[in-house]
Amino acid sequence: MPDETNEFPLPVTAFESPHEVLHYYGALFVALCLRYIHRHVETIVNDAGGYSPKSVALAELIHTLSGESSKQGIDWLKNKNLPPQERCEQMVQLFSEHIRLRTEKTYETKSNAQSILYIDAIKDRFILNDLETYILISAALIQFDERYTRAWQYVTGSSPNEIPSAGFFLKLLDFSAHTLEDIYQCLQPQSPLLRYGLIILKPLPGWDTQTPDIYARLAVPKSILAYFLGNTNAYVPSACRLIYKNQCEYTPHSAIEKAICQHLKSDNCRMCILGYNGMGREKTVIQIAQSLGYDTLCLSFKALHKEIQQNQKNIHELFADIIREALIRNAVLWVDAQDLPSDTREWLELHADRIRHYFESEDLLKIAVRLQRQTTLSRQIFGELSEIVYPQPGRDEQPALWFDCLKTLLPKKQAKQTAEIMAQGYCLSAREIQDTIENTLTRFSLANSSTVLTPENLTDTLNKTRGQRLEGLATLRSTSLFLKDIVLSDETRKILDEILNYARYSDMVMQQWGFAKYNVSGAGLSVLLSGVPGTGKTLTALVLAHELGRALYVVDLSRIVDKYIGETEKKLSQIFDEAEYSQAMLLFDEADSLFAKRTDVKSSNDRYANLEVNYLLQRLEAYRGVSILTTNFGGGLDEALARRIQFKIEFPMPDPMQRVELWERLIPKDAPRADDIDLHAIAHHFEMSGGHIKNAIFRASIRAASIHSPITHDMLWDAAVHEYRSMGHIIRDDCHEDESWHESPYSGRFD
Repeated sequence: MPDETNEFPLPVTAFESPHEVLHYYGALFVALCLRYIHRHVETIVNDAGGYSPKSVALAELIHTLSGESSKQGIDWLKNKNLPPQERCEQMVQLFSEHIRLRTEKTYETKSNAQSILYIDAIKDRFILNDLETYILISAALIQFDERYTRAWQYVTGSSPNEIPSAGFFLKLLDFSAHTLEDIYQCLQPQSPLLRYGLIILKPLPGWDTQTPDIYARLAVPKSILAYFLGNTNAYVPSACRLIYKNQCEYTPHSAIEKAICQHLKSDNCRMCILGYNGMGREKTVIQIAQSLGYDTLCLSFKALHKEIQQNQKNIHELFADIIREALIRNAVLWVDAQDLPSDTREWLELHADRIRHYFESEDLLKIAVRLQRQTTLSRQIFGELSEIVYPQPGRDEQPALWFDCLKTLLPKKQAKQTAEIMAQGYCLSAREIQDTIENTLTRFSLANSSTVLTPENLTDTLNKTRGQRLEGLATLRSTSLFLKDIVLSDETRKILDEILNYARYSDMVMQQWGFAKYNVSGAGLSVLLSGVPGTGKTLTALVLAHELGRALYVVDLSRIVDKYIGETEKKLSQIFDEAEYSQAMLLFDEADSLFAKRTDVKSSNDRYANLEVNYLLQRLEAYRGVSILTTNFGGGLDEALARRIQFKIEFPMPDPMQRVELWERLIPKDAPRADDIDLHAIAHHFEMSGGHIKNAIFRASIRAASIHSPITHDMLWDAAVHEYRSMGHIIRDDCHEDESWHESPYSGRFD
């Protein structure tokens, strides 16, 4: 300890290192301990005058009433040759003032003062008063330096594995300028020390809510100890990555980058970067933060939830760690809140208000959040954030993006052709395209890339990987057929061609041609297919998805409609959000069960049913993807639906010529058939839709296979009779014996 014979025994010079700063705080701690002995000697000695800080003496109780030291205490102090109390008080003041003066000198003369005065930096960053600062430093000194640990053990009689209590600091720091209430306030949950996790309350065995606060044990996180010593890279909170500042030369160019830079420069930065995966949002934020001299602390909600589940971590301690480290480093907190699994979303919903408190309570915290869009849940967690929207790469950019990713894996001509085909499907970022290529190569790991990276395989990979979170609410369906492969009228085919053009070029018309400002509801596409069962509505939807190179998810209405109020809307919201993000097409089969006409409100059930329809119509109008609705009864749909449907197609029963074509196409080329088959006669006498014709052909094929025979006319005829009856028609049992039934007025006409 420095000599105290003079008021300032050492010259007031700048501190040279964090260790030197701690040395003088250590000297102040020892002076506080000496003063502690004078002020609380009755807690150290017993009634016989012996050292016994763990026992309670009668003299201690008398001292509490009178404030006077007992004879045993005074004698004990004399025998120990302890400096008088007045001198101990002077030493406390001396070291306090000396630290203050040397701190000022360091700021005046040292260009690297911030890298020396880490204690002062924490004090300023978390707005700690002197009392809070002394509590923090004293607790830290006891934990990491044995000299000060032994000083604390001497005055309290504690063992080496114990942790100092709140009561000890109350007695150690009871400055005359402060009341006990002031010191208690330093240890309240909302005080900076506890709110930021600078000090952690450690429960004792048998601890419960009724245990007096004075017995709480105070521990300092190891990261704070390391920080006091100048080791700023020693700790990264759970579920986080730390990207260090490097003062890189980075000049924002685009309007989006300039907006991000402007937000990061502001005092209260709270923004969300909206967009789809693979657009480089995180990289851009990190680069701009580095150019401005900020570290970036990257937090993943998914990893945070996993940490809590696996290691039973306390949510308060985790967030206190995260907020503390971000504030200590003056770092940008980048929060990844996109693409969260369902269990993580449920956990966030449960703790949303609590988490929001951590994020909203700090004005100095710079927050940038990765989201697809702001939702009710995101607002519950972060409050209202300033939006910066990263646009998805346009349709015109897709060929170049695909070609850049394929050119090293395929011959140039093949890469260009594949890129042109793939560009007609999804609009993807460069990262999403690269992921698709890697996933496709993984699926066919033993094959050559030139044979694997075909449009068919790449599209199949995309369809199977996008929209995965729709599983359970919708079913992925696909077909290998194209529009030319199905039987349609010329008028229907013309409308379907128009639908395909709308899906492919609406983005160009909206964005590049400027129609977006006149279209509030966006560039979504809704199609209504109506007609009796079996006329090809669902097949047509599958073919449209195949032509567009998109996944088609059939919404399972039985899993959507829920008896509990609000659950149906919640599931519908999830379906539309996921479908829009994944760019998958939605098929609402038998849509009349969801889009039925609203009824007069005669009961609470009617009111809630109408609310569901209203919500569904609003989401359908706002949806920016492709949605297809099929119904057997077009007249049963709500009238408001008409305004939200761009294309409506009525599928009538096929005419005789179309039925012949259906019979011909639906019998596979590889199926053996007899020469006596007259499809014209069968098509003429049985007015059936394509679905029923397919059923009849399959029934006849099973019969032929069971007797090792080719398919004959009689087999098809009998199967058609059975199917016709299943449709509700009446046919005589002996109709097959009536030759007139087998004669077709159209025989030979379509050859």
